[in-house]
Amino acid sequence: MNKANAEALARRAAPYADENARSRQARDYRVDPPAGLRALVVELRRAYRDEVPGTLHKHDVDGGGTPAYSGEFAAYLYGSPWATDHVDDTYRTPFRACLAGMHRSNPSMAAIVAHVTIGGEDPVAAVERETGTLERWIARAAAERALVVFWSRMTDVRRDLRVA
Repeated sequence: MNKANAEALARRAAPYADENARSRQARDYRVDPPAGLRALVVELRRAYRDEVPGTLHKHDVDGGGTPAYSGEFAAYLYGSPWATDHVDDTYRTPFRACLAGMHRSNPSMAAIVAHVTIGGEDPVAAVERETGTLERWIARAAAERALVVFWSRMTDVRRDLRVA
């Protein structure tokens, strides 16, 4: 009877096996953050840099005599952080979406992340600017905490919106 039950359970799960595998693969994007503050800063700055379009201007001149923004850069600059790609339903800028979401829940922590990643500021100086903390070891720990939280949120961002 146990063998028959096992076979019945295997047959019952079989129609959903492919769907389950795809679902697991789609959600398997969480990775451990880089070890140490320096590696974390390097990776997050790279993630931000990879989202910014490479071409800022067209060759044409706009009505005021200055070069016009390229369509890609204008969409990046003026578009919503939660803009999605209509072809595959993914976030166009997951870094910006995560930073905007973090700003809603914890503006101070988001500001630290923005100063470090976008502004290129030293992590300790960014914490001191936001919080006024004078102890260097506290500021370093706070900076690392803010970047780790951002890293985990960014890797948790559902880049593929079709996957619930």
